[in-house]
Amino acid sequence: MNIDSLLNLDAGITAMNAQGERARVRVGEILEDDIFVLVPEGEFHAEEGGIVKVTDGQDSVLAKVVERSGDEIRLCMECYLSPGHERRSDVRIYDRVYYDVKFICHASEKAGRLHEALDRIRAHKTVLDSFVRGRYGESEPSGQPARRGALLEQHLWEMDRKLDLIINMVISEDFKALVRTIPREVNISASGMRFISAEPYDIGDILELHIILPMRPLLMVNLIGEVLRLKPLASTPDVNRWAVAVRFHRVDDDTREDIIRYLFRRQREVLRQRQP
Repeated sequence: MNIDSLLNLDAGITAMNAQGERARVRVGEILEDDIFVLVPEGEFHAEEGGIVKVTDGQDSVLAKVVERSGDEIRLCMECYLSPGHERRSDVRIYDRVYYDVKFICHASEKAGRLHEALDRIRAHKTVLDSFVRGRYGESEPSGQPARRGALLEQHLWEMDRKLDLIINMVISEDFKALVRTIPREVNISASGMRFISAEPYDIGDILELHIILPMRPLLMVNLIGEVLRLKPLASTPDVNRWAVAVRFHRVDDDTREDIIRYLFRRQREVLRQRQP
């Protein structure tokens, strides 16, 4: 997911280096999904290997300086920052995942339709829990995050999720349909997701999201989200596409911890891949 999908480039952007120096900048070129070129409008110090924060006043990304040539600064995105990003639930990563989005209702119909959609998601999870854990009712938290790194508990968690996967493969038409599609780019946290859409949603729209996270084993989550922001993509003026940011509604503890586990695992994988 490139910088055009994360920041509103038409709104005007600024950059800040580690010393706190700020400058107005523009994106001169988008080279790859995470590589772009910044052109400062004035003097701006950015050394190779340093970290620069780029913001449109609402959202921000951290990027590492790869190369400086004259007035152009070539950067590689490290992460996306959202308000309250210090919380575990707001750790965000870029990835390619299987997902499907279904429109539920507009904001004016939210009062009645949101509860109905949430009840449907909870009922589906209750059925899975009854198969996997032999119980009905709300799922219980699976332990404190600090204990989840223990080797035995890790194996137990993986066995638990493998059973989830098998059941989804057998009884879920949503799962079968999703795995026949192509993974697409998202920016995801345990509290929300940003994706590219050809549909012009409205602020406040309620959506149902089915997501398969690329873990071992694959992890399918079903969530309800509310559209917070939309940004038209300036990089594709001939094609109507929007970057859509949604906030998840009432994520149960098990699902939230599963997503956070996935986020930190993927972060470790990315860091290992970048090591020389």
